[in-house]
Amino acid sequence: MMRLIRRLGLLTGAMIVALSVTGLAPASASSGRPPVLAYYYIWYNQASWGHGKSDYPALGRYNSGDANIMRQQIELAKGAGIDGFIVSWKEAPDLDARLATLVQLAQQEHFKLSVIYEALDYNRQPLPAAKVGSDLQWFAARYSNNPVFNLFGKPLVIWSGTWMFSPSDIQKEVAPVSNQLQVLASEKDTSGYQRLAASVAGDAYYWSSVNPSSNPGYGVKLHDMANIVHADHGLWIAPFAPGFDARDVGGHDVVSRNDGDTLRTEYSTAVTSSPDALGLISWNEYSENSEVEPSHNTGTLYLRVLRQLTHGLGPSAAELGIDSSDSSGSGGGGLALPLLGLLAILVLVTIVGIRMRGGRNDNDEDEPPPPPPRRRVSSGKFRAVMRRRGLGLIVVMLVALVPAGATVIPSDKVTETPRTTTAVPASAVAHYMGHMPPAGKTTITIAAAGDIACTAGDPDAANAPLYKNDVCKQQTTANLITKVIHPDAVLPLGDNTYPSGSFKGFEQLYDPTWGKLKAITYPVPGNHEYGTPGASGYFAYFGKAAGMPGQGWYSYNIGDWHMVALNSECEDIGGCGRGSPEESWLRADLAAHPAACTLAYWHKPRWSSGTHHSNAAYNVFWQDLYAGGADLVLVGHDHDYERFAPLDPSGKVDNNRGVREIVAGTGGDSHYLIHTPVNGSQRRIQGIFGVLDLTLQPHGYSWKFLAEPGAGVLDSGLAACH
Repeated sequence: MMRLIRRLGLLTGAMIVALSVTGLAPASASSGRPPVLAYYYIWYNQASWGHGKSDYPALGRYNSGDANIMRQQIELAKGAGIDGFIVSWKEAPDLDARLATLVQLAQQEHFKLSVIYEALDYNRQPLPAAKVGSDLQWFAARYSNNPVFNLFGKPLVIWSGTWMFSPSDIQKEVAPVSNQLQVLASEKDTSGYQRLAASVAGDAYYWSSVNPSSNPGYGVKLHDMANIVHADHGLWIAPFAPGFDARDVGGHDVVSRNDGDTLRTEYSTAVTSSPDALGLISWNEYSENSEVEPSHNTGTLYLRVLRQLTHGLGPSAAELGIDSSDSSGSGGGGLALPLLGLLAILVLVTIVGIRMRGGRNDNDEDEPPPPPPRRRVSSGKFRAVMRRRGLGLIVVMLVALVPAGATVIPSDKVTETPRTTTAVPASAVAHYMGHMPPAGKTTITIAAAGDIACTAGDPDAANAPLYKNDVCKQQTTANLITKVIHPDAVLPLGDNTYPSGSFKGFEQLYDPTWGKLKAITYPVPGNHEYGTPGASGYFAYFGKAAGMPGQGWYSYNIGDWHMVALNSECEDIGGCGRGSPEESWLRADLAAHPAACTLAYWHKPRWSSGTHHSNAAYNVFWQDLYAGGADLVLVGHDHDYERFAPLDPSGKVDNNRGVREIVAGTGGDSHYLIHTPVNGSQRRIQGIFGVLDLTLQPHGYSWKFLAEPGAGVLDSGLAACH
């Protein structure tokens, strides 16, 4: 009976994890943190569990080649806010087959993968460098173009044990795959990384045994390593772990888990080192007792802790576009009672399934369960499925109850904040001289990105600080718009053609790609447009759609939204400060168009964690938009993607009246590095080209950042207007 109670406890814990994800976007889409990648081991077979283990998976003593187990692990990991696995691998037939199965499942589950190449043997001695190089080439040939591995533009491979290899060996073996893979070192200190920096794309420190209690200053080391890796334009993966105990395999160090506090402390410390990703050690390393996978000793505790860490306290009702006072609205609240009822039903079914399976004696309650039997094709099919699917089945059934698409709150549930009004000079009323936006539609689809078209010889692309061979992909992002998004309107966010915004550049580079959507394009200029005096090439190419030459600002209504296009090149248009022609026009325009929802867009960001950083020159714009009740600002300039919480003019988070900014300088030119996050930054992505897919509805909006290759969704969410 004790075994039954314990198993039901594990199932209930999984239900809690599943309930916590109901109605929410993935963690990476709704929280201000880097991607979480968990180290994942695919070497287990039945013999593996017979030695060196003091805890066992709740899923049973599995074989790592079991596709059903893999799928359940992915589902549980996603529910806890894990974005992908770092798969332990080296080329061998059984591991190759398991990796191929995992890749197929990850594609189906929209889950990301990376690889840690095990370059040390069981005795911690290095493999021949030529073997490592051969395996890297094998992996690149099969997976370099697979979107499952597209985290930072190219598949990420960590070379485990690089400290055991010479710089010349590493350079020799990495060079042939450097255009296809991002090979990271696994060095333990700054000097170790420096000796390899010329050959690798960054560093992933595997530090599973650090004890935060006895070494409270270890975060300084992480900061030092992050700084030197980022100074070399590399990727930094910061480690964090729930605890460590390798005594069963001859180790001596023990790091207590402290009921989740160790995981919390290490996560917080890792985040402060400005990582490009967080490396969770581990999903299922049972020999070192660092696993977070549901287990017999810890249940689902660590998935629940991870869920709290990756989502904070969870997005507010306003952030989700849900009216918290209405339990029958579009959010998850209205599903609470049905889900609790389902919990009771599933627990009852599980009890019956366990009782029906037979063959077990409750006197062996302290012995971990045997591996699940193979599914029988017989009248016992349902019982077999229950045994094999276990936790994963519950998660799948719960997720299936969530509506496929959430809708923004109905208009009768919105309370608008009064807008600031000013006198409106007749000469300052908004104008738009180009083609008219679509009329009569209440749901509008927008495609937006900046920093778009170039040729490979462009100096800006050639001097890009990140992935210099991955440039000028305007055709790729144009394909996203035409083949995936199918928008009502396209917003190029400046620096639309490089290097100088000449008319010839627009004709030869922009027109064959994004120019195919010119009839529904509402542009703004960037600093590169003014590489041609007066941005004459820009105004000549777009004509009336660009606004008046010498100004470049305009507004229009689309659906139920008021749209404001601004010119960020202040020195070329008489300034952007208080009382300037553009700022005076902006205040008057907002007063003349008190729409329920307002979106503004220009080129250079007010707030940014990227290479160009935040720019206070646009603070007056922000003050006017905040006072006018605007909801959303889109910008480019930094060649990355970054989403902010709603901010007031001082940069403080204000979920009631703040304006959200999204940087999308990802239109195709090149990639820039992201640096220390500024206040309010919620999601940051570097090294990826993509397009913001924005849906505007009468009283709210939703967004998806669609990345290439593969049109994967790397960020998404929805919110109500003020």
